[in-house]
Amino acid sequence: MKLVYFALLAALPATANNPPNIQLLDQGVAVEVKSSNNSYFDETVIWQVLEGKGWKAAQDAAKDKPISDKLTEEIQYQSQLAALNTAMKSRNRSAASELLNKHPKWASCQRIQWAWLDLQHETRTGFGPNAQKKYRNIVNNCPQYSLSTTKKIMSWAPRSAKTQILALYRQSPGFKTADYSMLAYQLHLEQLAGNNKDTAIKKLVAKQAKNIKCPEGSELLAWQYLQDKDFSASLTWFDRAINWSRKPSQKLIEGKLLSLKGLERTDEYERFYNQWVKRYPKLKKQTPDAHSQLLASTCKSQPVACLKLLEKQPTLTPVQHSLAGWQWYNLQRPLTAKHSFEKALQGLPAGSEQHQNALYGYSLSLNRAGFQRQAETLASQLVNQEHKEMYAKQQASQAILNAYEHHNYQYVIEKSNLYEQQFGPEIGLTEIKGWAHYNQKQNTEAVQTFQHLVDAYPHDTKFRDALKTAQCAQKKSYKICH
Repeated sequence: MKLVYFALLAALPATANNPPNIQLLDQGVAVEVKSSNNSYFDETVIWQVLEGKGWKAAQDAAKDKPISDKLTEEIQYQSQLAALNTAMKSRNRSAASELLNKHPKWASCQRIQWAWLDLQHETRTGFGPNAQKKYRNIVNNCPQYSLSTTKKIMSWAPRSAKTQILALYRQSPGFKTADYSMLAYQLHLEQLAGNNKDTAIKKLVAKQAKNIKCPEGSELLAWQYLQDKDFSASLTWFDRAINWSRKPSQKLIEGKLLSLKGLERTDEYERFYNQWVKRYPKLKKQTPDAHSQLLASTCKSQPVACLKLLEKQPTLTPVQHSLAGWQWYNLQRPLTAKHSFEKALQGLPAGSEQHQNALYGYSLSLNRAGFQRQAETLASQLVNQEHKEMYAKQQASQAILNAYEHHNYQYVIEKSNLYEQQFGPEIGLTEIKGWAHYNQKQNTEAVQTFQHLVDAYPHDTKFRDALKTAQCAQKKSYKICH
C-alpha cells in the first residue's frame, strides 16, 4: 500500500498525538499526521498576575512561556512606565528624556499615564510651545481625559500660565462649563492665598464661595479681611466658614474670636469661647484689656465719661472715632460729631458694617446741624433698613423743629400728625405740637394735646404748667390764671 504523508499545520487535540494509519474512502489510502509543537497556551493567568502583582511578577510568570506579542508589549510598557515614574520622582531628567524618546508612540490616549508623564516632563521649564502642543494633543484627541489632564497641568505649570491653560481648555472638545468654573475658582483661591489684594479676585471668590458654600474660600476671605482690620467682614466670613465646615478647625474658631475682639463685642466673645474651649482645650483666649472693657461699658450710657476715656488714648482708631461721634451726637453737639464721623469714615473699609454705622451717624449729625441736602445724599447710601427708617424719622422730626423755630405753626401741626401716624407719638414733638396749636389760637386742641402729656406724665410740672396756660387761653381768663 502506498503511503501518503501529510504534515498538519494546525495543532490537534492531545488525543490525536501520533495516530496510526488511517484508511480513507475504503481505497486503502493511509495518511500519517505529524503533531505541531505550537500548541495553544492560555495566558489569562499571566494577565491577572500583571494586573494584580505588577510587571515583575508577570515577567517571572511568563518566563519560557509562549506568550503573545500583546502581552509581551504590555509587560514592557509597565516596566518602562515604572522606570519613568522613578526618573521623574528623583528628578533624573536625562533618564526620563531617554525613556520618552525611546517610546514616542506610547504618548497616546490608550497609554494616557505615559502621555501625562511626557507632559509633566515638558512643563519642567514652563508652559512653552512644546508643552502647549502636548497639552492640546491630549485634550483635543482624548476628550474623556480633558478635565483630569487640565487639573494635572494646573498643578505642574507656573501660576503665570494657568489663565492660558484655562483658555485652551475652554476651546477643547471636552469643555464643560461647570468644570471650567470650578477650575477658575481653584485658581482664584490660589491667587487669594498668595495675599493678592485685587478686589476683583475677592469678589469672584466671594461670589463662588457663597454659591457652593465653600469653607476654604470663606476662610481665605476671612483672614484677608481680618488682616485689613475689617472686623465686621472677617466675622461674616468666619461665620460662613464655620457653618459650612463639617468640623471647624481650631484656627477657624480663633479667627472668629479675633474678629469679635476687634469689634469689642465682649459678651459674645465670652459665649463663643466657652462654647468651643471644651473641644479645643488649647484655644487661646484673646481677652480684651482692662481699658477696652472699661471703654465698652462706659460708652453704653455715659457719653461724657466715655469721651474723657477716649481723650486719654494717644491715637484713636477709626472705630474709636466713630464711637466718639456717637457720644457727641447724644450730647446734642452735631458739628463736633460730624468731624469725628468724618475721621472714622476715612479709615473704615467702604461697605463694611462699621463703615455703614459711621455713615448713619454722619447723616444724622449733618441733618441735625442743618446740612439737609448733604445728609440726604449720604443717607441714600445706607444699606441697613433700620438705619434708613431711623434716618427718615430723625429727618422728619428735625423738619418739624426747624418749622417751629421759623414760626410756621400750621406746618408743625400737620407734619406732627403725619409723624405720629408713621412713627408713633414722641414726647418732645407732642409738646411742640401743643404750643403750635396754642400759638395758632387753637386753644381747645392745645388743651387736648397737653392733657395727653399730663395723663402720661402726671408728675412732670412742665406739662402741668403748659396745660394750665392753654386752659386759661381757652377760657380767656389770663388775669385769673396769672
